Amino acid sequence: MPRVKIELADQSYEFEVYDGANLLLEAASRSIPLPFQCTTGRCGTCRVHVQEGMENLSDYTDSELYRLGDEELVQGGRLACQLFVYGDVRISVNSEKSE
Repeated sequence: MPRVKIELADQSYEFEVYDGANLLLEAASRSIPLPFQCTTGRCGTCRVHVQEGMENLSDYTDSELYRLGDEELVQGGRLACQLFVYGDVRISVNSEKSE
């Protein structure tokens, strides 16, 4: 099973998920306080930064391409609600940028 590590503020969370699990739903089900509002990629509130394991995530969605733009995508930016996990990943969340 893929392992997910989320670094949020001064907290670190680590857990296993089933192959193909949605990152935001898995975090929410474990009471991990990832910021979000719409869950559909429209608002951009659930921005995260992929530190490791980009190759283990689903392809970019149209919502991500529109909301994040090329520069943020190149730097590892993604939307948690649009991410499906297929292998180990390490994610960080900058709460100031996620507002």
